[in-house]
Amino acid sequence: MKEDTLEKIILETVDIQSLPPVAMKVLQLMNNECSSVTELEKIISMDQAFSTRLLRIANSPYYGRGRRVDTVSTAIILIGFNTMKSLVIAASLKDLHRKFGLFEQRLWEHSLGVSIAASLIATETKMLQPEEALVAGLIHDVGKTVLNNSIPESYSLVIERAYEEGLPFLELEEQMLGFNHCNVGGLIARKWKLPKNLEVVIEYHHSETFPAFEESNFEVACEIIKMADAICLNLGIGFKRTVNISDIGIEGLGISTGSFVRLQDEVKRIYAEQKTQLMV
Repeated sequence: MKEDTLEKIILETVDIQSLPPVAMKVLQLMNNECSSVTELEKIISMDQAFSTRLLRIANSPYYGRGRRVDTVSTAIILIGFNTMKSLVIAASLKDLHRKFGLFEQRLWEHSLGVSIAASLIATETKMLQPEEALVAGLIHDVGKTVLNNSIPESYSLVIERAYEEGLPFLELEEQMLGFNHCNVGGLIARKWKLPKNLEVVIEYHHSETFPAFEESNFEVACEIIKMADAICLNLGIGFKRTVNISDIGIEGLGISTGSFVRLQDEVKRIYAEQKTQLMV
């Protein structure tokens, strides 16, 4: 009952927008089992900015594997249909920005940082596919984008306090709006019919406890994104706030304090190297 009431409040307050047209067309095509790589490439290539963005992500160290990906068809073959479906959503995020200022830039940088950190953690723990973690990191904060777009005056006050007081967005959103970016993100994910693994990460990446998920790795994905988020906050990638290692629960992922520190250093190095390439 509480969830229904919250959903009603959110829907009356927030403008839940649709996916950009190119993403909608791509997802419709990918849901058709008879669709081909050629058809998919044709639609993606019609939008130059979108296809360029997709190629830059495909050329990240987690996909490129040292080889240059210079065509959409190669990217599709290399990445695979299922991951491409999720990546299309992630690459569409910039098209959702109705404005692009300092906050939007920092949010995008933070999402990129979390995607890199999540992929490294997934590689370290072998508990999730690195490419799945990368895409989840790119899209985990989509609720913030929607809130910033649809209620800019109210959300600007949340942003202002987050910067000035160093408080978590989640805490301020609950206090000032009555709901948070995870609640909004969950609604968005269901409206867009995102893959279930992404819906779960978007809605539960700040949760301490989880409902009974149909897949065991859903909870693992949330924990990986939570840890990746903390690493980026500590490093000041996009946003800065000190997060204690003891509050992250790294033991559940089988990561020692020493490994956590090493991962932070690796994220910092790779982010610095890839920032220009991945700033899509």
